[in-house]
Amino acid sequence: MIQSNKPFQAAKQRSVRRCSLVASAEVTELGSGAKLSARTAELGLGGCYIDTLNPFPEGSQVQLRILRDNGVFETKAKVAYSDRKFGMGLAFTEMAPHQRALLEVWLAELVTQLMPTS
Repeated sequence: MIQSNKPFQAAKQRSVRRCSLVASAEVTELGSGAKLSARTAELGLGGCYIDTLNPFPEGSQVQLRILRDNGVFETKAKVAYSDRKFGMGLAFTEMAPHQRALLEVWLAELVTQLMPTS
């Protein structure tokens, strides 16, 4: 797994492995409706890391959209940790079954790309 400049403590608390993925993301804070455009840095079954200079505060409930050429992944999430210099870690909270299936396909593609070819 590629190390980044995210806080060590937050990375240490992660319970599910994440794969590197740079993709466009839209994050909407559900309470205020505030929306930001950002990009993902990592993606896993339980959450992702969003690179942004204006992260939402820890505990914020958000709607997440990740856009790739092979689809759009959408889910609700909670800001698990926030670092105003780097971004925020999101923990997925409510995910429709078809969105879970899309996420699993994306992760399988990412893991396949990481495997050495013979």
